[in-house]
Amino acid sequence: MTKQLKTSNPTWQSQKSALTRDRIIVATLECIVDSGYERTTMAKIAGIANVSLGSMQYHFKTKLEAIKSAVNYLHAIRLTEHQRDLLDVPRGMHPMEHAVDVYWRHLSEGHFVAYQDLIIAGRTDPELAKVLKPAYQRFVKAWRRVTLVGDPHWKGTQEQYDHICDVGQYLMEGLAYGRLNNQINQAQTQKVLDRTKRILLAMMSDADAGIE
Repeated sequence: MTKQLKTSNPTWQSQKSALTRDRIIVATLECIVDSGYERTTMAKIAGIANVSLGSMQYHFKTKLEAIKSAVNYLHAIRLTEHQRDLLDVPRGMHPMEHAVDVYWRHLSEGHFVAYQDLIIAGRTDPELAKVLKPAYQRFVKAWRRVTLVGDPHWKGTQEQYDHICDVGQYLMEGLAYGRLNNQINQAQTQKVLDRTKRILLAMMSDADAGIE
C-alpha cells in the first residue's frame, strides 16, 4: 500500500500544480480587466487566485511571464469560442455576415477588454509588445483559417482573402476601441457594422468575378 501511494503521489502533485497554474493565469486576466495593466501586480494576481505570493512566484517569476501565459490562454479561448460560434450560421445569412457578428460579439466581451489594455500598455513597454506580437499573429492566422473553412462560397485566392480579412478585422477592432467609454454609441456602432458587412460582401463578389 505504501509503495502504491508513493507511485501515485507525483501525479497528484503535478495535477495540483497544473490547477494552481491555471488559476493564476485566469486571475491574471481578471486583474487586468479590473485594474488595468499598470496596476496589475504579482500580489494582486496572487490574491485573486487565492494563492500565496511564494506559490505565485514558483509558477511565474515575473508579472510579464504570467501575462505571456495569460495572453496565450486568452487567444486559445477566443479561437475555441470563435470556431464553435461560426458553425451556427442563421438560415439565409451569408457566412461572412455571420463571421462579422461573431467576431464583434467576441470583441465586446471581457476577454478582449483585457487584451485592449495590454495593447495600449505595449506602446510604451517594449518587453510587453514583444510578447503580444507573435501571440497575436498566431491567433490571426488560426482565426482566418477557421473562418475560411466555414465559408463554402469562397472562390478567390489566399491573398484576396487575407486582404478582405484585414479590412473587416481592423475596422471592427478599431470600432471596439471607439466603444471604450462609449465614445461611439450603440446606434452608430450598428451602422458601422452594417456598412462593414456590405463592404466585405462587395469585396468577396469582386474576388469571385476576378476583379483585383
